Amino acid sequence: MLRSFDKDELILFEDFLKSPYHNKNNNVIKLFTSIKKYYPDFDNENLNKEILWKTLYPEKEYNYGVMKNLIHELSKLGMKFIVIEEFEGNVLEKDTILLNGLNNRNIIKLFKVKMNEIERNYNKDTFKKEYFFVNDFYSEYSKMKWIKIYHCKANNIDAVTENDVISSSAMFIYSFLIYLFKYYNNVLSDSNDKNIPLDKNVLAVFLTEISSEIIDRLLEVVKQHSERDYKVLTVYRNMSLSQINKKSIEHYLEFKKTLKENIGIFSKWDVKDLSICLSNSLNNLDASAIDIDKECFEISDTLLSSSGIFNRDGTMTAADFNLYLWRAFNANRYDAIVTFVNNFIEKIPAEMREYSLNISEAYISFGKKDFGKTLEIISKSDHPTFISKVRFKQLKAKCLYELDEFELFESEYKAIYHFLKNNKSLSSKFKDDTRMIFDLTKKLFRLRQGFSQYESAKLKKEITQLYLNKSNWFALKLNELLLKREIK
Repeated sequence: MLRSFDKDELILFEDFLKSPYHNKNNNVIKLFTSIKKYYPDFDNENLNKEILWKTLYPEKEYNYGVMKNLIHELSKLGMKFIVIEEFEGNVLEKDTILLNGLNNRNIIKLFKVKMNEIERNYNKDTFKKEYFFVNDFYSEYSKMKWIKIYHCKANNIDAVTENDVISSSAMFIYSFLIYLFKYYNNVLSDSNDKNIPLDKNVLAVFLTEISSEIIDRLLEVVKQHSERDYKVLTVYRNMSLSQINKKSIEHYLEFKKTLKENIGIFSKWDVKDLSICLSNSLNNLDASAIDIDKECFEISDTLLSSSGIFNRDGTMTAADFNLYLWRAFNANRYDAIVTFVNNFIEKIPAEMREYSLNISEAYISFGKKDFGKTLEIISKSDHPTFISKVRFKQLKAKCLYELDEFELFESEYKAIYHFLKNNKSLSSKFKDDTRMIFDLTKKLFRLRQGFSQYESAKLKKEITQLYLNKSNWFALKLNELLLKREIK
């Protein structure tokens, strides 16, 4: 738990422990003071219960029970600190609980002041500068409105408006619908990853069976009351339709269009969530009918331009950084890789910068046809996740083809099938895509070793059915073989 605290949090936690309001046991403070010397790794050999005991009770014999209780108390206080820190960052929940507390204590004047402030703050056209999810906003704001109604009735205050009555229930429905649409995305992802039938999931059954006309009618009513809320719900409605009709390019494009038109309404957190959902919808489409690599890069680029890729403090996760690089590489946007790295490498954790610089260099080297350098970088890199390992196995296979290293490729080919078979954390689709890449690369090798008009036509048809983008690597390599054949 203490490893998860950054330096500032560790200082705050010590202040927290020293506050008599939270902790009156000085030995817990002493225990923490002894432990914090070993921050951040906490792996020193002196970090031992009996050694620590001597710093707390130098003249007493070690007592397992007392030490266990002290550690337990420190853990409890650590969890309480985490709760408070999380709560401090949740402005919506704080406002709801404050209103409820003011109402319970019947502090009428202050309740009115706070409620007026909340209504001014939350009745805006956009959530862009906020740090909450819009479904959470609707849920908490509905509670606030109900508290206001109850408070005014209990105190015979004639302050409840028609809008209060309408919006209190409307906001509840808005939150319910968006939660429903978002959780269906999660259900769908888990179903695909673990092959769980959707007809066994109550949420999936409910959403797919509910009448489309009912939701459309509801949206028309929403439009009469709030243009902002209508636009928000329309985006999530289109997201839902693109996932229910998961093979429909039209529904995907409509979701993409409405998100792009209304992206300025949403908070950064929502933009990131919606971008993930847009990617999930895209992955269900037929790649021979839409350029998936180009679309994926556009999603990441939109996320960047809207600042949705950044954390609250302006930093960026290494995962988001490296995903942008991967998508730019697949879209042949080497210029974007260079610009992105130059502008944002300092935004990711320091311990991940060297790795991210290396893989960006691997992509750029591949674009420059320096395949030996790309292979060298891949071989020397210690990839942090299974997904990144597989991505670079895919890239390695292409490098080996470019360098005409068939025997090395054969070894990689056998190894990847074993790797995918024994890895449970990768989705079925990701595994299938990886197998397809290795199978296509092997067919290219075979054609180069012994050209066959029939096999080349067969492979061309297969590639065409898999990729709309005619400039993808497989199509280019096959065209090179065909061109050489014509020249001969």
